[in-house]
Amino acid sequence: MTFPKLGRLTTISAKAVWLHEAQTFTPWLAENLDLLGEALQIGELELKATELPAGEFRLDILAEDESGNPVLIENQFGNTDHRHLGQLITYIASQRSDATAIWIAETIREDHRAAIDWLNSTTKEGFNFFAVEVEALKIGDSDPAPFFRVVAQPNNWARAVDAKVSGEGELAERHKVRLAYWASFAEYLRKSDPSFAINRQNKDNWIQFRIGRAGFAILCTISTSKQRIGVELYLFKDPVKVGIRELKLDRAAIEAVIGEPLEWQELPNRKASRIALYRHGVDPSETSGYSDLHAWMLDKMQRFRLAFAPRVKLLDLGADGSGNGEPDEDA
Repeated sequence: MTFPKLGRLTTISAKAVWLHEAQTFTPWLAENLDLLGEALQIGELELKATELPAGEFRLDILAEDESGNPVLIENQFGNTDHRHLGQLITYIASQRSDATAIWIAETIREDHRAAIDWLNSTTKEGFNFFAVEVEALKIGDSDPAPFFRVVAQPNNWARAVDAKVSGEGELAERHKVRLAYWASFAEYLRKSDPSFAINRQNKDNWIQFRIGRAGFAILCTISTSKQRIGVELYLFKDPVKVGIRELKLDRAAIEAVIGEPLEWQELPNRKASRIALYRHGVDPSETSGYSDLHAWMLDKMQRFRLAFAPRVKLLDLGADGSGNGEPDEDA
């Protein structure tokens, strides 16, 4: 019998590869945030700053996720220590809205892993903590490849179920409707188009999907009060409406791909904009109609991605593309 020729996988410490955390690893990671976002399954990250002053400390990397929310990254070589844990908590405490904190080290001590798990279980929804070990792998004489091992992460599934309550301490009826609809849609996507994925339970009236650039997303929405579902391109960072107006110059070609006219909503009182398509006269709470609603929604999501993904990558927002938006809660 002939066996395949296999190499031997070896592990190399981060310090042996990058030599110095501040001078080598942090600049390298700033240029390779896509690898970190992929390992943590949090989507694309956009670099905002490195070695950013934060009170008495300096934050190694400040990035933004696809929703425009801050991602605070603290690196260290060797074992984790209390000082870096304190810095991480200090950074996240300065944030007024949703934010993610990522602690990267060669070795996450067990007591610090437990501390990150505790922070994830006790802080309010929207604040997420990761503890990540970094090393490099190689086979034979190959170049070393970076490897991120997630040691602690948010339990979004449990937190979503646990989360918001009515006055009696139970989930409001609208939350139950949304949880049921998105759970069904998640299974539909898994079977029909896994390139779109829902990885957590969701009680909001909207859910977002990546489109290839931070600050932009395809949003799907449901509203029982308005008896409609929708698909839209949401521009989280469009305060002076540069993005939507640039896209609108190509309106005819975009709507030809979508197959229907769109609503171009500049949202003048918000930092965001949206380009939306709605299907009216439907009831997202009626489970017997799920298959029809799911099919319509996925078809429009695919068309939106085809029409908008290449265009948003080419947009030059300049200094006007600052600020954060947040989808409306209207169901």
